[in-house]
Amino acid sequence: MRTVHIEAKPDHLLRLARQKDPVGAVAEMIWNALDAEAGHVSVDIEVNELNGVESVSVTDDGHGMPNASCAGFFSGLGGSWKTTAKFSPHLKRGLHGRSGQGRLRAFALGEQVRWVTVAEAADGRIERTAITGAVDRPTDFDISDAEQVEGPTSTRVEASVPADFVNRLVHDDTSQDLASIFAPFLAANPDVRIIYQGTDLNPSTVWTDTAEYTVRGPDSAGLAQPLLRVIEWPKNVGRVLALCDASGVVLDEASPGIQAPGHHFTAYLLWDGFVERRGTLHLAEMDETAELLESAREALRAHFRRRDQERRARLIQEWKSEGVYPYAGEPALPVHAVERQMFDEVATTISRRLPGATQSKRTTLRLLREIISHDPSGLYAVLDELFRLPQSEQEELKRILQRTSLSEVIKATGQVTDRLDFLAALKKLVFEPEISQTVKERSELHKILERETWVFGDAYALMVSDQSLDAVLRRHLQELGRAPGPGGLSPVLREDGRKGIIDLLLGRAHRGSVGREHLVVELKAPKVRIGQTEVRIGQTEVAQIKSYAKAVVGDPQFRDARVTWDFWVISTEMDDVVREDACAPNRPPGCVAEWKDGVRIWARTWSEIIDDCEDRLHFYRERLNHDPATEHAVEYLRRVHGEVAPVAAVR
Repeated sequence: MRTVHIEAKPDHLLRLARQKDPVGAVAEMIWNALDAEAGHVSVDIEVNELNGVESVSVTDDGHGMPNASCAGFFSGLGGSWKTTAKFSPHLKRGLHGRSGQGRLRAFALGEQVRWVTVAEAADGRIERTAITGAVDRPTDFDISDAEQVEGPTSTRVEASVPADFVNRLVHDDTSQDLASIFAPFLAANPDVRIIYQGTDLNPSTVWTDTAEYTVRGPDSAGLAQPLLRVIEWPKNVGRVLALCDASGVVLDEASPGIQAPGHHFTAYLLWDGFVERRGTLHLAEMDETAELLESAREALRAHFRRRDQERRARLIQEWKSEGVYPYAGEPALPVHAVERQMFDEVATTISRRLPGATQSKRTTLRLLREIISHDPSGLYAVLDELFRLPQSEQEELKRILQRTSLSEVIKATGQVTDRLDFLAALKKLVFEPEISQTVKERSELHKILERETWVFGDAYALMVSDQSLDAVLRRHLQELGRAPGPGGLSPVLREDGRKGIIDLLLGRAHRGSVGREHLVVELKAPKVRIGQTEVRIGQTEVAQIKSYAKAVVGDPQFRDARVTWDFWVISTEMDDVVREDACAPNRPPGCVAEWKDGVRIWARTWSEIIDDCEDRLHFYRERLNHDPATEHAVEYLRRVHGEVAPVAAVR
């Protein structure tokens, strides 16, 4: 036996293991088997009487690892032979692995890992080798001496002493998650079997629909045209645009970059040109393949437009069969055809909100037809029928509709429901302990709120994000149409001489005047408490926001009588001293200081901000009868903020 050593820090290797993602680890083991030309891969999980995972094994009939090669396979970090090889040696399959780190993923399955591999040696003999590793010493792997055996080649990975998150492997949707990962490969290689817990992964048994489209790609001699394969699923498996070779091996992933509400899908872009670019696919949005990705996205948009049309046709046919559709026969005049098209679009858009009882549904659809036929302002009657609006609110809604087109009302309705869904998501991010304790302020919460500036007040627009006070000054002058003086701009410094980096600068015009309001927001992660007695990064949160305000007030370059400034620091809680300042009787609630020239400093909690938002949206919430459930909040985060939302919030 000999021991091989990886020259790297143990904590770095464990980060590469991604121990919180056991499903990804199993997928990596399967891909390794397929790269080894396996035709049969079996994943078996041993569970105890409480359905807790005891051990995990992945067995394949691939060509295995010769003893002489094991040291090279397990001692390096990066530099995999797959980096330069395009295809497997005999079956010429496209290769998935390339980083030389895949074996480390096994530590996401168990703290003790053992590989038993049977392979053909250079002299033609069949030999067996065992390799063992442990999570408490991830830099070292023990490799046994070769043992001559009879029989076919194979590899078996055995993980015991279960890792912390390994029970995710027995969740109901794990098999479907794996089926979505390997769908294109299995479709292109029907002779390959992947068995998970005794059941074949067969995407065709779980997908709801599939389609393929040829898309326009870069001019590449000898390569077939790129193919977009779209697979739709009965529930959300996480949207992704997988970049694959022509045989369906996933090489990298990109964002689908489209909105398709109500659809759960995985898209696979198959093209052998990705093989040549596999080392730089993470930059695909910026090189010559960007046009290919956009073509694929446009094909996706067209696909889901057709799917929506099909869904609309099915709904209308169902209504006709139920006898609730308010039109009979074909339209006699073009104007009637336009009216019916508008009715179909509006009615199918709100179909989820229609009453279940046949008579109520018939009444609702008839009223909607009357509105579209005669006067969109009559929409208030439909909402009254659906949601039982009191008389005062009916009149208010009618007054609004008299000056608003029906299409704008539908658009506004979608915006309001999105905002309600986002507030439900924000509550999860800042109040649910298992999520709020892991939310990263700069890379997650900050990035999400850049797109949701309405939370801080209507009509605010983002001016500066995560930049210095110098950038704030430049944007301030630009907004006012002022040019720097002859000597240029002087640096804007805090009292201690340091530069300040503000989280968000928002701006809006004063209502009814020529002035402007500027709002500087300092975000704190939900786990941070606002308080003058609790030190964070060398100073208190309130002192920090005051130092930004002082830098603005004290710098003559900022002075302009037309502009007022508000400075907010926000977190989940504030201590008693700050609370007393925020409740002072001579200031607005939340204002902890009020200075000359229209400068105010505020300490605010997320609960206060969310309450303010809900008060503003209350009128519409009651009319739409929209009370966002957890799944609405999660779906909104995935759809709008999927690339930056915390994993714990969208799983």
